[in-house]
Amino acid sequence: MLKRTNRSNFKKATFVLMPVLSLAVCVSVCAQDAAVEGGKGLTFWRLIFNGGWVMAVIGILSIVALTLIIDLFFRLRSAKMIPAGYLDGVKETLKARDLKKAMQESELQGSFMSNVILSGLKKCGQDLKMVQEAMSETGAKEAVGLQQRVNYLSTIGTTAPMLGLLGTVLGMIQAFNIIAYEAGLGKPTALAGGVAQALVTTAFGLIVAIPAMGFFFYFRNRLEKIVFEVEINAGDISLYLGRKNS
Repeated sequence: MLKRTNRSNFKKATFVLMPVLSLAVCVSVCAQDAAVEGGKGLTFWRLIFNGGWVMAVIGILSIVALTLIIDLFFRLRSAKMIPAGYLDGVKETLKARDLKKAMQESELQGSFMSNVILSGLKKCGQDLKMVQEAMSETGAKEAVGLQQRVNYLSTIGTTAPMLGLLGTVLGMIQAFNIIAYEAGLGKPTALAGGVAQALVTTAFGLIVAIPAMGFFFYFRNRLEKIVFEVEINAGDISLYLGRKNS
């Protein structure tokens, strides 16, 4: 129990520290910008601007990814998906053979677990196999809906580097056009825009993709664990319904 508590505290601390670290990075970047502003170098924000429309799309993907991460972090919680108090209450209600009360509690709960149990309660007049099939189908539908949200992170993690590569190609084309038609070799500063676009889009594509893929695997594993627990609890509840039908 103590180990689980320590792990939970470590995870909470991690998610609290991540925004702080991000803020520290932003402050560091702004400090570098202030130092460069007095000279003639390109600041961080100028590099982003030079990335063109590709950077705008990557920026949108980053916002979507952050929104998904926050949503899934609060949505995929065992306490929310499988409320312990609700499960104990339903079992006691079924032992008392109060089916109506069990259905009312399940409808009010509206969680992953309660939706699965509710589908079994609606089939309680049939045999145990039919009850289990109904619960299994509902569980699969619930899991698919959650898995789709998790898969969006994988899509972002795959798309962002490709967009970065596209920006790199466009930037290099721009740089070579300067060399070919604007005497870029004689004026190295004329190449800055194209080279900057080529580098910054690749970098930011990876910056968005790496966390997105990391959280994708994290939430996928968490969802699999929740689905496994739902299946076990649903099997226990179906036995109560099976006894009632016998």
